[in-house]
Amino acid sequence: MGEEEEDVKIVETPRPPKIKAQVDEETRQLIQERKKKPRFVRQQLWQFKRLDDKWRRPRGRHSKQRRHKRYRTPVVRIGYGSPKKVRGLHPSGFVEKRIHRIEDLETVDAGTCAIRIARTVGKKKRMAIIERADEMGIRVLNRRI
Repeated sequence: MGEEEEDVKIVETPRPPKIKAQVDEETRQLIQERKKKPRFVRQQLWQFKRLDDKWRRPRGRHSKQRRHKRYRTPVVRIGYGSPKKVRGLHPSGFVEKRIHRIEDLETVDAGTCAIRIARTVGKKKRMAIIERADEMGIRVLNRRI
């Protein structure tokens, strides 16, 4: 019983280098500042396994977290909001644009926008969109292939 070994070659397509967003220094600093927010956790999350990580406002009459005691975790407030100039931007500095078709790429500015391919797009069309985006110099955020 001769077992034959087959040499299987794995061909990896080289990824293009990541495209950087063309943002000014002030915007870059504001994006870094936005990262300094605390982690807002639900009250008594660490005591009960059944509680989800999702934020819920504390409403109890005697709640220390609601009364903003320093030894409790911080509560979501308006002062923690992101600067208006960078609100809604991807951490890389790009404006995200969702793409469903190859024709949608024509409206994208490569310097300021990055694309995210919609989840309903199939593999064949996804490959075509990625290939065309690479030709145009547009960054793809959810490449996955």
